[in-house]
Formats: sequence, structure tokens, C-alpha cells
Amino acid sequence: MKPEVTRLIGELKAADFCCRKLIRLNQELEELNHRMLGLSHDRPALTPEQERSDLPMPTYFHGYTSPLAMMEEITKLEQDMLYYRRRLYECKPIELLSMRDQNILFDLYFFRMRQEDVAEKYGYTRRGLIKKINQILNAVI
Repeated sequence: MKPEVTRLIGELKAADFCCRKLIRLNQELEELNHRMLGLSHDRPALTPEQERSDLPMPTYFHGYTSPLAMMEEITKLEQDMLYYRRRLYECKPIELLSMRDQNILFDLYFFRMRQEDVAEKYGYTRRGLIKKINQILNAVI
């Protein structure tokens, strides 16, 4: 395989990583915003025996984080999100392809479908799909 094709496949995998990282960072940011607004209740998880008990359960004081430290953590998360968005936008050559070719690449490299399933979905044999992928990647490069 050509080094350019290998590089593009690496970019697709990096884009997949960036998408997953953005989702995780967004969840962390939402959790921090809830803490900042006072909407979350951090309490220890109880065991099933403790949940059934009528006795009062011990309360624990979790590490208090000042609002200033939380705001600093939020800005750090937002900077990380911007970095991963920029990395995701760098993978522009895919936009030059037709929708069918984009869907083939996304099914293989983002959704991690098996080659046989993708070949059947788009009406190719497995070997024909590999040739089609090489044509797509050569068109991009």
C-alpha cells in the first residue's frame, strides 16, 4: 500500500479517536457545570443492604473544590475540546468524495463494520470492496 493511503487511514482512525474524546470531554464538562450550579448531589453509593436498612447511613464529606478551581478546570476542558475539534477539521479530503464513498469509509473505519458486511451492503465482493477502497483513497490523495 502507498504511504499516502496508510497516512489517510491513520487520519481516519485519528478522527474516530477525536470524536470519542470530544464526547467524553463534553460529558465531563456537563458534570462540572452541574456542580458549579449546585445541581448535583455527590453522595456515596449505597450497597443493597444499606438501601434496605431503616438505620441512618453515615454521610461523607467529599473533597470540596472551590468555584475558582472549578472554573479553571472548565476552561481547561474547553481548551482540550477546541484542540480536538481542530484536529477533526484537519481531515478535509473526505469531503471531496461522493456520499456513497464517504459512507463506505465511515462504515469501515468509524463504525468498524466487518469488510464482508460492508461489501454486501454496497453490492461488492470482498475483493472488489478492497479495490474500491484503494480507488477511493487514491482519488483523495
